[in-house]
Amino acid sequence: MGYFRDTEHLYEVLGAFFDEVRFHPEMGPRLRESRLVVRFVYTDPEGVVTINFVDPPQEEGAFGFYEFGEEVTREPDVTMKQSADFSHRFWHGKVNVIRALATRQIVASGSVQKALKLLPAIRPSFALYPEVLRRLGYEEMIL
Repeated sequence: MGYFRDTEHLYEVLGAFFDEVRFHPEMGPRLRESRLVVRFVYTDPEGVVTINFVDPPQEEGAFGFYEFGEEVTREPDVTMKQSADFSHRFWHGKVNVIRALATRQIVASGSVQKALKLLPAIRPSFALYPEVLRRLGYEEMIL
């Protein structure tokens, strides 16, 4: 059994997490400057999250927005396909993205080089993710 019970659980955790990221005073502006739309396609459980740093967010103070599912406001610049468990380890800062791309733990298409340039900007998220899990009551998921 993986870290996530089902797609609903995956979306609950990622929604809470991405809500923090898109309002984060250090990460948000740097991500917004990228002007990228990034889609994450997850397996085990299945899910799709598209993060949009191009179109203006609806909420004051947000630097982007995300959408669950296939129907999206704008098509992605880059798509990253991976297992939900791999993503969970990634957001804990426990994986090497370059190695994961080389070994096809992540299957990427589109503007991969532009997306890789975001890695330094998202470093604070590795400490934020376990905080979100704790706040949601999922301490057992913290690595």
